[in-house]
Amino acid sequence: MADIKYTYFDLRVKGEPARLLLAYSGVKYTDERLTLPWDNPAPWAAMKPSMPWGQLPCLTWNGEVLCQSLAICRFLAREFGIAGRTSMEMAQVDEVIDVIQDAIAANYKAWYAKTREELVTLTQKTFPTVLSQLEKRLEERGGQYLVGNNFTWADLHLFFFCTEDFLEPKVVAQYQKIANLVGRVGALPNIENWVQTRPDNGKEQPGFKIYFRNAYKILEDGN
Repeated sequence: MADIKYTYFDLRVKGEPARLLLAYSGVKYTDERLTLPWDNPAPWAAMKPSMPWGQLPCLTWNGEVLCQSLAICRFLAREFGIAGRTSMEMAQVDEVIDVIQDAIAANYKAWYAKTREELVTLTQKTFPTVLSQLEKRLEERGGQYLVGNNFTWADLHLFFFCTEDFLEPKVVAQYQKIANLVGRVGALPNIENWVQTRPDNGKEQPGFKIYFRNAYKILEDGN
């Protein structure tokens, strides 16, 4: 059994995709969570010089240290057998992941633009476009899974994107095949258990609301 430690802030954001992969696998690991820098900068300030790229998350696997969130996820997906069965499937998984990552990046970019109009564009144009494209791709591939007609990391990452961290349930429900797939992924015993028992998503800080509330809720709240 591998000796595994996963280090990130007490926050979801870039840390949660790998935690979902670890949860799916059922492996035992140390979930090391640093205090958020805006609550107490000291723990991260002390650790940062020891990080290869000065960033988190970080995975320690049998003594080997791996950083960068997507590199960690690709490694874990391969280890757990859900990265795709062939080189083409692996590329197709990466393709879907990149599409979802572009949408997630747009989510944070819209917030940091600091205008309501950018959040409106995100929710009324960017997200619907991406969801429609993913729905079409899912339908083209049989409607059950995004790649290879079997469960892959692409499906798990879609689940992450479709959580309330980014989207409202009523939005996801408009895309029948996505909603069905996300529901099936969420019903996997290890994923369901993780979502029900994982720590709360840290303490909200006004300058970083997008890490704690999706754009729809921010717009609804008017602040």
